[in-house]
Amino acid sequence: MDNKTLENQRVLIVDDQRAFQLMFKGILYSMGATNVAFAPTGEQALAKCAMASYDILFVDYHLGIGKNGKQLLEDLREKKLLPPHCIFMLVTGENSVPMVMSAVELEPDDYLVKPFSQSVLRSRIQRIQRKKTQLADLYQALFDDMPEKAIELCQQEVSQEGRYQQFCKRVLVENLIRLEQLDKAEHILTQALQQRRSGWALLLQAKIYFLQQRFADSLLLCEEAIADNRYFAEAYDIKAQCYQETGELDAALSSVLSAAEIAPYNMQRQYLLIDIARKLNNIPQQVQASKQLYEITRRSIKQDIVHLLNYIRSTIDAAVRTEDPSQRNRYLQEVSLAMQRVKRDESMTREINFELFEHLCQARLESLHGAQYQAKRTYAAVAEQLPEQHQLLPDTIFLLNQIGEYEQAATLGKLLPAELMKNPLLKTLFADQKNFLDQKQHKFGELNKSGIQSYKAGNFVVAVKQFESALELAPMNTGCALNLIQASIQLLHSQKKRKSTELFERCKKTFRIVDNMPLPEHHRARYKELLQQFDKLRDELRR
Repeated sequence: MDNKTLENQRVLIVDDQRAFQLMFKGILYSMGATNVAFAPTGEQALAKCAMASYDILFVDYHLGIGKNGKQLLEDLREKKLLPPHCIFMLVTGENSVPMVMSAVELEPDDYLVKPFSQSVLRSRIQRIQRKKTQLADLYQALFDDMPEKAIELCQQEVSQEGRYQQFCKRVLVENLIRLEQLDKAEHILTQALQQRRSGWALLLQAKIYFLQQRFADSLLLCEEAIADNRYFAEAYDIKAQCYQETGELDAALSSVLSAAEIAPYNMQRQYLLIDIARKLNNIPQQVQASKQLYEITRRSIKQDIVHLLNYIRSTIDAAVRTEDPSQRNRYLQEVSLAMQRVKRDESMTREINFELFEHLCQARLESLHGAQYQAKRTYAAVAEQLPEQHQLLPDTIFLLNQIGEYEQAATLGKLLPAELMKNPLLKTLFADQKNFLDQKQHKFGELNKSGIQSYKAGNFVVAVKQFESALELAPMNTGCALNLIQASIQLLHSQKKRKSTELFERCKKTFRIVDNMPLPEHHRARYKELLQQFDKLRDELRR
């Protein structure tokens, strides 16, 4: 029977090495296979699976350019192209901890490290085939996303004390947690842990304790799970979440970094790392995690332009917030390299007007270098195209806040699509900028308000000084610039001509902030009126 293990089975080998394809085909033929297909890339494998159904997939983790084996598995599951009976085996010559653990976390049916013997391969396949046959209905329910049905089938297997009762207990508890039936899940786990302190039971009980806000109890179980298996990345995740909830942020960061070192290719882990790093104001960790998110998703079903945009946004934000000039330059170089790299990948940039995104980033970088006027000119050149580019509204808001156009930024903030703000990293970036700018914006608001009060009291000299101080904090703020111009014109009217030249030149320079810039209607009308008054004064000065 052994040489007929793969009889009547449709097999797909996904590997970019022709020599391995042929060698592996020979092994499979000796096991009874007669229907073997090949795909050298993840993209071709995906296309083949969309056209035909396979019984077994042997997929190399590394597939050269394009999707890797882990990303292919994610894609096949997302697109429902991996039938419940199908066996998916990852194959690799690399056995590093991050590689192995990241693959294991995704739970393929098995993971083979090269070289392996034919007898090992045969026993692994037979073991999985028996399990999938015995639990065919359960695998179908999981495939159909029917948790209630999966719970019922698991309960039947457990009550019969079948061969796969431990596996079914785990699936049962996972689905009960998913349906928020925590008491039932905890009852099953309590009995399971009395029989054996298995890792899966410890982890799920720790998760339940976390959900119940029993953080100390959850931490104890995580420690026990890690003591038994120091590569238990998920246990470190739960530890990090517990520490985060109790305000022990340094311990939380240490835990999530341990998880990321063990298995870095997990999106939720990187989001957790970003969140904790933000609370600690750890800018380098935020940037690194946002970059990792982009790399994780770049070739997978999770690919989304927002991950790329957020990575670049995070790096610019880091450059804005750091006080170290050399570190700022490193961040700016990273932005430049990322933009160049992305422009060579049309598949990433066709979803948005990437040229507009570049302009906005360029303006933010100009502002960072102190070229505030040039930054606003760069923005003005593309401003009319931006209202329809909802994906780029965040970048417009970031820029306007950075150059001090707080009112315009607030107006655009009301137009942000709710769907866009579901992205946790984007929400983090907005929170970071708000925290960074709050103090400056408050001080600017106070100075601008004081200037208005001084102006109304007829104290134009003080008003001019207060508006100038406000503009030092928000150098391109249109409203404040118009306030300064208005106060300066009134001061020019009250001064003798021989004393007015310096003030006149300062007023003329202030006009540059609003000249040829996109303005809200109320500012535009005010600007035209002030310009007429200024031109009249200029003519008087020349006479």
